[in-house]
Amino acid sequence: MSAICGYINLKGNYAPKEIGAAMMKKLGVYSADASETWSAGPIFFGCHHQWITPESCFEKLPYHDETAGLTITADAIIDNRSELLGLFGIPLIEKNKITDSELILLAFKKWGDECPKYLIGDYAFAIWNHQKRELFCARDHVGKRTFYYVYSEGTFAFCTVMKPLLVVPQVTKGLNDLWLADFLAIPTVAHELEAHHTIYQDVFQLEPAQSMKVSLSGFKKKKYWHPLELPEIRFKNDVEYDEAFREIFFEAVHCRTRSYKDVGILLSGGLDSGAVACVASQQFKNNGKRLKAYSAVPIEGYVEFLPSGWISDESEYINAICEHCGNIDINYCRFPDRHSLTNTERLINILEQPYKIVENLFWMDGIAETAARQNCKVLLDGQFGNSTISFGDFYIQLFTLFKNGQWVKMLNEISDYGKFHGVSRKRLLQYVFKRFSPEFVQKNIFKQQGDQALSQTISLVQPDFAKQHHTEMRLKKAGYLHSPYQNYTLSEVRKLIFEPSAFTHIGAVETKLSLAYGIAKRDPTRDKRVIEFCFRIPGNQFVQKGQERYLVRRSMKDILPDKVRLNTKVRGKQSADWIQRIQPEWENARNELERAIQKDYVKRYINVSEIDQALMKNEVLTPGETNVLDLRLMLSCLIFSNFIKHTEDFLKGGDNDESMEQAAVN
Repeated sequence: MSAICGYINLKGNYAPKEIGAAMMKKLGVYSADASETWSAGPIFFGCHHQWITPESCFEKLPYHDETAGLTITADAIIDNRSELLGLFGIPLIEKNKITDSELILLAFKKWGDECPKYLIGDYAFAIWNHQKRELFCARDHVGKRTFYYVYSEGTFAFCTVMKPLLVVPQVTKGLNDLWLADFLAIPTVAHELEAHHTIYQDVFQLEPAQSMKVSLSGFKKKKYWHPLELPEIRFKNDVEYDEAFREIFFEAVHCRTRSYKDVGILLSGGLDSGAVACVASQQFKNNGKRLKAYSAVPIEGYVEFLPSGWISDESEYINAICEHCGNIDINYCRFPDRHSLTNTERLINILEQPYKIVENLFWMDGIAETAARQNCKVLLDGQFGNSTISFGDFYIQLFTLFKNGQWVKMLNEISDYGKFHGVSRKRLLQYVFKRFSPEFVQKNIFKQQGDQALSQTISLVQPDFAKQHHTEMRLKKAGYLHSPYQNYTLSEVRKLIFEPSAFTHIGAVETKLSLAYGIAKRDPTRDKRVIEFCFRIPGNQFVQKGQERYLVRRSMKDILPDKVRLNTKVRGKQSADWIQRIQPEWENARNELERAIQKDYVKRYINVSEIDQALMKNEVLTPGETNVLDLRLMLSCLIFSNFIKHTEDFLKGGDNDESMEQAAVN
């Protein structure tokens, strides 16, 4: 993978090299195996290259095709190489000589602006057409790699990360208040409501599954992938569904194990990463290789507080996967000295913005660091699996049948579910009747306040600041202020899953952590082919015979150990010890937060009264008793205040900022 950048003077015949040099200097905070630039006439392209795959070691980026009059720079791993090599008539004997950027350029020559439709993998690239004086850019289907840009006064600049774009003279060095209001108001860990916005005023991002053409007359974006519009897939029986799924899923895993060094996996005891690990280990076993696995487990002395049905330590199930496969080396990572406020400034600099992933980011960062230190270049995971391979929620399927008038099937499914889980049919019917009743009926039955969910959604954002940016209206439009009694059909859930801002959030975190450690985080459950298959098959393939997540349980028989595959009794809780970890530091954190909310630059953005109340209610922290929402708000506020404090110096162009960035990333 790479960090790429470019600067185009659309009005003239000369691109100032000093601007490109300044952008490349900013990228210098990341380690690189090669760093090259190319400039001619109105363009400057750069690539800060990190070798991941065997082919990437031969990349020449930026690359200029003199004959075609095209210049490309790319941050890409293309996964359907064999398919493309066949389409381009390239003999397999030469396959290892063809780089991924060359495949992209060949695709552009053959299909032009439609080329992203034929590319599968993690990528962002830019191609300059010298004859047309036109730039073509594209970002992969799910936004695994970032692509930021600025467009102003006849100039266009782009980069994998944001800060290098702030050296462009036409860019206003200011924060985007609309983004900040959204960030503070969203009640989840998500970053943005608008997928094309960023935290910086003049910096935007190309959305997932979008391409863009840029010329002197302006720029035009195009969405090239519409998976929700594809026709449904129908097979004769479950066996055919399983065979088709395995063929697609196995290929999605296998093509992501290309690495010129070792391969690791972020492994839990669940179905998603477990399925990825077992399929990858089979392939490795055939080649005499071993797979490195990493799992975060609770600190020594952790006191369990989770209710029945939840476990904090999944090692029992992870060990079952490793024993079943025989060639997986597991690394249990406790990180005893890390907690939600560890390395805050460093992580802010890596992500280039504040963050709210306070429960998990510290161990995600720790595992990426550990894997890189142990010679891994690829780190697999199954993060998107809940939306694809292991999708399957009983009540979503039931509500879908209910809305479609398929009541006999619904009743049969209720009976099967009751038998499987040992719940009486009568009791289930009573609950389903309550759950699917109109909202006014549910309010009375469950004795809840209808606006209870709304009252806690914008508590971190300062009310006047939120009002100024119409935050509540924007949250409602994005679906965050829905009624707590609302049910969703399968098609409605699929639309929610494909909200672009969810992909941009995940993509930004993964791209920037990857760059910081010189690895590639890769997710086979987010493969375009896997998504299309899982989104096109009927809902009864995911919920059937009273069992949820039925497709992966059924199709992974003899591949995933039954202890994991058939487990319906317990679920793992990631970072269950996060409150216990921060307990020793809580007094200092509270004091720091009390000081922070007195600052004017914090009061402008933050609902200080809400933070004050949370502080009063949480003089001490107690796992199982501490209000998780309160703690998440307080820690997010502290991280946000640290970001605002340090960003002021950066936006003023202080000399100390560059050394701070270097220390933060390295």
